[in-house]
Amino acid sequence: MDVTYTRRSFRGFTVADNLSLEPSDLTPFSIVAPLDSRLPGGGGYRIGGLYDVVPAKAGQVNNLVADSTSYGRWYQYFNGLDVSVHARVGGRFTFVGGTSTGQTVADNCEVRAHLPELATTMTGTSAFGAGLTGSAVTPFSPYCHVAYGVLTQLRGLSSYVVPKLDVQLAATFQSKPGALLAANYAAPNADVAPSLGRNLSGNATNVTVSLVEPGSLYGDRINQLDLRFAKVFTSGRSRTTVGVDIYNVVNSSAVLTYNNTFVPGGPWLQPLTVLTPRLLKITAALDW
Repeated sequence: MDVTYTRRSFRGFTVADNLSLEPSDLTPFSIVAPLDSRLPGGGGYRIGGLYDVVPAKAGQVNNLVADSTSYGRWYQYFNGLDVSVHARVGGRFTFVGGTSTGQTVADNCEVRAHLPELATTMTGTSAFGAGLTGSAVTPFSPYCHVAYGVLTQLRGLSSYVVPKLDVQLAATFQSKPGALLAANYAAPNADVAPSLGRNLSGNATNVTVSLVEPGSLYGDRINQLDLRFAKVFTSGRSRTTVGVDIYNVVNSSAVLTYNNTFVPGGPWLQPLTVLTPRLLKITAALDW
């Protein structure tokens, strides 16, 4: 048995400071999430911390790429625990399995407070360095602190050779968390203007805001079981193995990706791709 604790800590982030803008050039506003039973608490909650550049400065860009420490604290770390077991019995049975559990926490709220125009892609790396995985931080996305929750994966494989029959049996199992979910809502200008005190800059008709905090919603857990049966035939110095592999034995239709575009009463979280259905494959191998 192996037990491993891992901590990864990231530093050295960089940002793009738009020298054409001052914090006072961005007007704060909020929106109210639509009423929808699929949203946390049925919707109707307020999302603040949003910004829109004043019309006179819309489209002005003069970026200075700088170290984030000049603007505040920005950190990201991962804590994880891995446990694995490797067992053999009598030379015919083998089992290998384990679990991985961990959580990522990321925060650039101090930097965003000094640079409300901050915009990072946050898909593992931003345009100017590592970022908050899965969380876009922009003037229209306030989620600058994200704790993704403790996520656990399970995996294992085993094999057994039936004595005298030369029949090989094997199984592989994996279980992992579902996809990280979002609710990207195109808030119309009519809903934004009362809080903003004016229309959106640049004659924008809407602004896209995620209605759920990253890490708060995940799709269904993904479980898959694969089996293999094989018979070995020997003749002189040659050896032939005929096998049958069955993937996704239980024919799980676990959802891999979802529609993350939110429209009240629309197809939010509609499955886009699912696990490959049960697949049977016959193989033969000749060694001489």
